[in-house]
Amino acid sequence: MKNLMFINLLILLIFTLAACNTSKGEKMNSASTASGFKDSTKLSVKGVKNVDVLNSHGSIEGLERMKGFYDNIQNGVSSDLRIVHYTIEGDPIVKDLAYNGEYLEVKYDSTRDAFGSGEITTDRCGNMIEEVNPTNTSYIAVDCKKGFKGMDEILKISYNMSQQDLFEFQLQYGMDKENEINTKTNTVKKDSKENDLNLPASVKQEVYKKLVFANYLAEIDFNTSCPSKEVKNYNLMVYINGGDREFSWSTCDRSSDGIKFTEIAEYIIQQSEKKHNENPEVTVQGYVLQVKDNTLLIGEDLNIIDYEWLKDEIDEIDFDAYIFNFIILENVQSEKYKIGDKIQATIKGKIEDSKPGKATAKNIKKQWIPQKIKKVKH
Repeated sequence: MKNLMFINLLILLIFTLAACNTSKGEKMNSASTASGFKDSTKLSVKGVKNVDVLNSHGSIEGLERMKGFYDNIQNGVSSDLRIVHYTIEGDPIVKDLAYNGEYLEVKYDSTRDAFGSGEITTDRCGNMIEEVNPTNTSYIAVDCKKGFKGMDEILKISYNMSQQDLFEFQLQYGMDKENEINTKTNTVKKDSKENDLNLPASVKQEVYKKLVFANYLAEIDFNTSCPSKEVKNYNLMVYINGGDREFSWSTCDRSSDGIKFTEIAEYIIQQSEKKHNENPEVTVQGYVLQVKDNTLLIGEDLNIIDYEWLKDEIDEIDFDAYIFNFIILENVQSEKYKIGDKIQATIKGKIEDSKPGKATAKNIKKQWIPQKIKKVKH
């Protein structure tokens, strides 16, 4: 009888410990789980385990996990994320992010970088911001104990079409891919009729952004099996600089890649059916770096860290030495603006091709500026 009671108590203790461990394990969610990914889909990096996001010189896998982690922080949900950035030489640098509902811990590990400092450093930050510009999106840790101006750029996604020598695309779609939208020839074929195509640069820029977020330069995993033949099929040719990429899939492909590329294709189709202005308005967005004589000097598409780096050096800047575009906006009621304002301006006419560029502002709107929301708990 005593032996039976001992066994029952032992079983009860085992279940209690297991329940405790499960409870503890559920307190910290991975961004993969929050984003609908399973641990089996962790990215493969030699010498580094459990990678959620991989940045290979601008080709980024796992952006949904980055977004999921950011959303978790904004909702106060404990979460963690591992990001690997490859150096030019191909060495992995690891950034581990852990948010516990109160503060964000950022651990930077460069011990695998043969040309780096070989150190592991840790910082504590209060929050993370997502700053979206027309040609880039940045995730930045703010209210940090260390870092430049208390900030740390976690990940930057660049998608500036104008920095490419060539970007065009050809989309064929339909049951037999009988329809075609071609920006190389500026033609659209639908229902056996051919017409001129007039897609503004802003639409092509949006297509390029969507392709970058779909990581189109990586190996795309489409689901080629389809139970029905009554589906819309797609073939997309992307011409980028001196190369090209070809993608074929159908609407019945519900894989992650299939859904992304169907969204891209349908956006192209929708825009091709719209009547666009032959002379669309040009808009620019950026931080005000200088206010003088009814003019504003702005750095186009800077993020908050870029702005902080540049603002104190603006009088000595060699504009030719930067990849950023700088524009002097004329015809401005300059008393309404100050250095550090983030604005969006509609341009009257064209931007003068100079360094910096010059343009007449038609109207200006102030944009949201990233704010430091939470303070670090010491």
